[in-house]
Amino acid sequence: MKEPLHSLLNQVDHRPWPLPKTSWFWYQEWNEAIFFHYQVDPNSLRSLVPRHLELDQFGGEHWISVVAFTMDKVHPRFTFPIQIVSTFHEVNLRTYVKKDGKAGVYFLSIEAEKWIPTQIARISSGLPYQHSKIHRTKNSYQINGKRCKIDLDFQVTLPIKYPKAKELWLTERYSLYRGKDSQERAMDVHHKPWELFQVEISKLNIGYTEFFGLADFSKPDLTHYSPGVQVLAWL
Repeated sequence: MKEPLHSLLNQVDHRPWPLPKTSWFWYQEWNEAIFFHYQVDPNSLRSLVPRHLELDQFGGEHWISVVAFTMDKVHPRFTFPIQIVSTFHEVNLRTYVKKDGKAGVYFLSIEAEKWIPTQIARISSGLPYQHSKIHRTKNSYQINGKRCKIDLDFQVTLPIKYPKAKELWLTERYSLYRGKDSQERAMDVHHKPWELFQVEISKLNIGYTEFFGLADFSKPDLTHYSPGVQVLAWL
C-alpha cells in the first residue's frame, strides 16, 4: 500500500542524516527490485571511480551490486506521471562511495528499457544511462544490451525480518554521486527502509563487457528481493 507523501516525509528515524531543507523535486517508485551483490578487489574498483570519491567499505570489504527493477510513476513535483515515459525497466551496476564523510552510491552503468525516458534521464541527471532491450515477467528478467546481458529466472521466498548489518549497508543508501565534478555535493533521496526477501535463483547469466574481470557476475555473494519503495529525490 502506497504511503501519503506527508507520511513518507515524517518517517526519518532510519536515515543517517536529516532530510534536505529544500523541497523534493522528483517522485518515483523503484518496484520489484532484485539485488545481486559482489565483493571485489579495491584495486580493480579504484580505476573505475573518480579520485575525488572515496571507496566506501564494510569491515575492509569493497562491494559492487547489480540491481534490476522497474521504475514507476516518475515525475517532477506538481506534475503527474505519463505512462509512456514514467514507467520502464532498469538495471544498474553500482558501487559504494563516500565524500566528506557522506556515504552514497556511484553508478558504473545504467541500462533502461525505453528510448525516450533513457534520453531524458541521461540529460536531466547526468548519470550513465543507455538504452537496452529489457523484458521481464513476475519470475524472470532478460536484457540484451551493448554493455550488459542478463538472463534470470527466480522465485521470491522468505522475508528477511532482521537484516544483518552488511545487508543494511548494501541497501540503505540515501545519496548518489555523479562523479563529474570534484566539488559536487551528494544528490539526496528518501524512502522507507527496503522490505527485503530471500530469493531463489534457478538461472542466472550476467555479463558486462566493459567490466569483464571485475567480478564473476553469474555468481553473486549475496542476493535480495524487495517489492519496492516510494522515492523522493532532490536536485
